[in-house]
Amino acid sequence: MFGSIAGNIAGISYFLAFQISGIMLSLSVLRRERTGFALLMGSVTGSFALQWFPALYAFISGFTMGAHLLALISIIGLAVAARLLSRKKSGRRHIRIPCLHSLVQNDPVLFLLLPLFLYMVLTLNHHTISYVDGAMRGGQAVFGDMNMHLGFVTSIARQQTFPPEYSILPGTQLAYPFLSDSISASLYLLGASLRTAYLLPMYFALLQVFFGMYCMAKYLLQQMGGRYRGKSFMAFALFFLNGGFGFYYFITKGFHSENFMRIFSAFYETPTNYTACNIQWHNVLCDMLIPQRATLFGWAVLFPVLALLVRAGQKRKPGYFIIAGIFSGGLVLIHTHSFLALGVLCAGFLARDLYDGYRQLERKRWPLAARAATVAAFLLSMSLIRMKQQSDTPLPAGAILAAGIMIICCFVYFLLYHMIKGCSRKILLTWGTFLGIVLILALPQLIGFTFRQAQGSQFVRGSFNWANDSDGYLWFYIKNLGITFILAILLLVHGTRRQLRLVLPACLLWVISEFILFQPNPYDNNKLLLIAYLFFCIGIADFVWDTIPALVRESPRQMRLIAVTAVTALSTFAALLTMGREYVSDYELYSSSYVSLAEWIEENTEPSDTFLTATNHNNAVASLTGRNIVCGSGTFLYFHGTDYRQNETDTAAMYEDPSRRDRLLKQYGVDYIVIGPNELGSYAISDYDSMTSSYPIVYSGDGIVLLAVT
Repeated sequence: MFGSIAGNIAGISYFLAFQISGIMLSLSVLRRERTGFALLMGSVTGSFALQWFPALYAFISGFTMGAHLLALISIIGLAVAARLLSRKKSGRRHIRIPCLHSLVQNDPVLFLLLPLFLYMVLTLNHHTISYVDGAMRGGQAVFGDMNMHLGFVTSIARQQTFPPEYSILPGTQLAYPFLSDSISASLYLLGASLRTAYLLPMYFALLQVFFGMYCMAKYLLQQMGGRYRGKSFMAFALFFLNGGFGFYYFITKGFHSENFMRIFSAFYETPTNYTACNIQWHNVLCDMLIPQRATLFGWAVLFPVLALLVRAGQKRKPGYFIIAGIFSGGLVLIHTHSFLALGVLCAGFLARDLYDGYRQLERKRWPLAARAATVAAFLLSMSLIRMKQQSDTPLPAGAILAAGIMIICCFVYFLLYHMIKGCSRKILLTWGTFLGIVLILALPQLIGFTFRQAQGSQFVRGSFNWANDSDGYLWFYIKNLGITFILAILLLVHGTRRQLRLVLPACLLWVISEFILFQPNPYDNNKLLLIAYLFFCIGIADFVWDTIPALVRESPRQMRLIAVTAVTALSTFAALLTMGREYVSDYELYSSSYVSLAEWIEENTEPSDTFLTATNHNNAVASLTGRNIVCGSGTFLYFHGTDYRQNETDTAAMYEDPSRRDRLLKQYGVDYIVIGPNELGSYAISDYDSMTSSYPIVYSGDGIVLLAVT
């Protein structure tokens, strides 16, 4: 798990080879784009290829060194061929590197982007299996999910089974978009340390997310007119430093009180994550990008693809739809929620374009009174449904699901109607090409993995208002989203035509997510809601910057300064407190005794061996060695929709019931039994002395023994 100097050099070099090849491809294909955007798409291409190319070969030969060699040859070959073809067609591209003054003047968002990236790097370095006195430690955000992701990384690299299976539920195909972890498994396979393999791709993904979001916001704001620099800065801050009025619960007794200071000491009691008071709108940086690897790598593709689609419309480049289709089709096994969000948004974009062309909306404006009445009716309806769900006779899940499906059906009818009425050759060549490529690439993944895994009543089902379980509809969003929710309502009522065109596709995604859950954990619907929220952040930035000051004719500049300052401060205060808490958090993940055991297992056992251990979520054997254990934590397995109960029951029986032990050990193919503090704390092992005398002790140290099953 600690790698070697040669292994780290090999792993880092392999990763950088894909990055350089991706940049060569991008510079050749996106010849007319600015260097910054071409470099962004090149980095995304390199990471995307490192996720997919070894996987494609691994489906044939396993996740082996040979598959990775073929993947490297393939990406280098594509890059060289594209470069040669590009030179033959139009000569050498000149890369323009802007001076620092010009860069800062044109893109002041760098003043926020770079400090946030530095914060993320420092926090991840501190949080990711930092080695202290023989133990491995982590922060608050990674205390849960990182254990699961480390297990995916190590088991893919060590067992080399492909498609991968759960090391915490042997024999069960991984019900998770595993390419977000296979990218680190590739580096780990080549000899990089687990820490390096885990962190290096994340650093690049963070930059891709930050710059991808900025490029998209910049292009959209340019379309909407006016100055984009200040607006894009504000949109960036509203999205990544998202938070509501949750800070109120901590400042009621002053900033020096124990009530306020517990933000920095209690476990998950922050102004953006305080379930005791129904604060559920978690911060993007601390609660999504740091612990949620699939979300991070999904957004690293999604945001640049959205920017590319906006650019395609701006420059009328049909070829850009082909590139976007390739990236979009590969999103399924990187992050399924990003793929779903992109699909809904693109359907909204298409419907908007069709409707605009048919009705020529650019010459009309929906009356203010009609918009206000529509928004009020919608909020009243949602509030009444929320009240019904809080009553003694709530609507059944089937009725909520039917309502969500009805919304989708109405939209599909709207879309098909306007396609028949006004579908042009241009739309067929752009959106039609995009859809065709996406379907060709995505359907095999959806049929072979997603649809087969997402079965059972705990997956797609009706549930109203996402994670809200105690508050009224309006109050829940006012205290969770804060001033941005109020501004979103004002935008829908009083926004310009261009602002409405921007957020209406996001409204579709938001409403669908309010009625339908797409996974066992209701919390995970925020991965859809946050994408809709992103478009609202861009629209709100434009609304606060231009529309609100226009209402005050005498002193618009002063009004803009006041509005921007007040909105930004209110929106980001809770996030800044959460970031401070996340930075100082520190917990032990694996004790020194279990780390020593993991080192011994790596050196002395086979990757295919199976271990009987406790089912704790921070299981060092599963996370650090990549070996199979009989059953892992239900915290992970339940929310993946897997049937693990029998394994969990039999694990307890093997420790506690001597009469069934030998038969179950043979049934599950157990090679080793771990007995340490976690096992002794979880099970009543009545015949400990008999067990340790019946099976050979092959390892003993610091209160842990490892028994070999012969």
